[in-house]
Amino acid sequence: MIILSNSIKVEFFEGPKLVKDNLQKIEKSLDLFFKEFNLSKIDVEVGFATKSEMKNINFEFRNKNKVTNVLSFPEKEHRSKTNKCIGEVIFCMPILQEESVKYEKKNLDHFQHLFFHSLLHLIGYMHDKESDAILMEQKEIKFLSKIGISNPYS
Repeated sequence: MIILSNSIKVEFFEGPKLVKDNLQKIEKSLDLFFKEFNLSKIDVEVGFATKSEMKNINFEFRNKNKVTNVLSFPEKEHRSKTNKCIGEVIFCMPILQEESVKYEKKNLDHFQHLFFHSLLHLIGYMHDKESDAILMEQKEIKFLSKIGISNPYS
């Protein structure tokens, strides 16, 4: 599945039913995200992994031997003053679905939260330092409220 919009490309590889069934809503949210963060060009690949695959990827790239819900891989050398961002986001849908149940979140809301959290990483936001984490959370909460998703941190 490919979403194109004004020099913007987001390609979902073998998207799960949740994504396929909500593609229009996700596309609308993406358009708003790109406007909100003044992105004129972006190229993102989105993939999906099993728990085992995600654990292996997490170990290979982050040296953490555990499964996680999502990983983002920004290609920093492509980021420039032209606002072009190239990167990859990989989801582990079984973990996302387990977390949705555990935290009493709708699957789509949790997916979108993690997706936009990942996109923020691709455009340069990080949460290694507390001040950066606070800023990133504020950006997430503000944006998510615009697409009808309540604060995921409360």
